[in-house]
Amino acid sequence: MNKIKLQKPTIFIASSGKSKEIAEAVKLNFEKDADVDIWTENIFGLNEGTLETLMNRASYYDFFIAVFAADDTAIINHKKENVTRDNVIFEFGLFLGRIGLDRAFFVLEKNVELFSDWKGITTTTFKRTGSLVSALSESCTRIKNKMGTAEKLFNYTILPSTALAIGYYNNFLKPVLEALQNQKTISIILEKDKAGNVLKKIDYELKKPYPTIEIKVPKNLSTLQREIINDVTANYKQIIIQAIARPFPFYVKGKFDHKSKINLFDIPTTLYASYLTIKEFFNPSFLATGDNEQKLIEKEIRNFEKTLSKLIPDGIERKFYKFSTY
Repeated sequence: MNKIKLQKPTIFIASSGKSKEIAEAVKLNFEKDADVDIWTENIFGLNEGTLETLMNRASYYDFFIAVFAADDTAIINHKKENVTRDNVIFEFGLFLGRIGLDRAFFVLEKNVELFSDWKGITTTTFKRTGSLVSALSESCTRIKNKMGTAEKLFNYTILPSTALAIGYYNNFLKPVLEALQNQKTISIILEKDKAGNVLKKIDYELKKPYPTIEIKVPKNLSTLQREIINDVTANYKQIIIQAIARPFPFYVKGKFDHKSKINLFDIPTTLYASYLTIKEFFNPSFLATGDNEQKLIEKEIRNFEKTLSKLIPDGIERKFYKFSTY
C-alpha cells in the first residue's frame, strides 16, 4: 500500500529523579530510531494531576521503558537490599496494563532486588561502569529487537483503529474482492429514488484487469463528519455493487457505462469512531498541548493502514488496493 506519512514509534521513559542520568542514557540509545520523551521533559504541566497526566500518556505512547535502578534500600527477609523507587514500579504497572507486555519494558541495574512475582522472567540488566550510554547499549538493543517484533503484531489499544480495520476488511473489502474475483458480472446501481427504488442500473461484465479499490483516508479525521463528506464527494458519482452477500457502495469519477474500466474508491468513514474516542478519552488540555491531538490522529490512521496491510495477502494487495490521503 502507498504509505501514509511514516512516523517513528514514540517511547516514554520513566525513572526516579536520582536515576535521571540513566534515563537520559537510554534516550540516547533510542533517539535515532524513535521519538523519545523522558518524564522530566515538560511532561507534567502546571495545574495538572500527576495520575491524570500519566493516564493520558499511557494511551499516547507506543512503548514504555522504566529504569529499575538502585534508588533506595529496604530490609527484605532481614536482609538489606537495593530496590527501585516505588513510583517507578507503579508507572511501569500502569503502562503495562494499558499498552501490554510486548510494549512495556524495563532496564534493571545489577544487584537490584526484583519483586517475587517476576522471579524467572527474562530481564535485561546493566552495570554502572564507564559511559552509561555504552553500559546500556546491549540492554537497549535487546529492547529494540522486541519492539520490532511488537510492530509486526496487531496492536490493540484503548483507541479503536485495529478493531475498525478488522471490521472494515472482513465486512467490506473482502466480500467486494470475492465478488470481483468470483462473479462474471456485477450489477451496478447508478440511480435510486428517495424511497430507495432502483431507477437505473447496468450489468457490468468483469474482465481482467479487475477494478482497483482506492482507500482514501483524510489527514484529519474530523473531516469524516457526514456533512463534510457530502461536500467532499459532491463532484463524484456513487455506485452500488451488488455482491452475493449484500450491496456495497463506492464512488467513481467521470462518466460511467458498460465499457468503462471502473476504478473504485471508498472513504472509510468508520475511522470517525477513532476521532470521537480521542476527543472523549483524552482531556482537552492534553490534546491542546503541542500537536498531541494530531499525533494521535496520525497514529490511528497509520495503525488502521498497517492492520489492513497485515490482513490483505501481499499479492492481492498489489493488484487490487491502493491507499491515499486527501
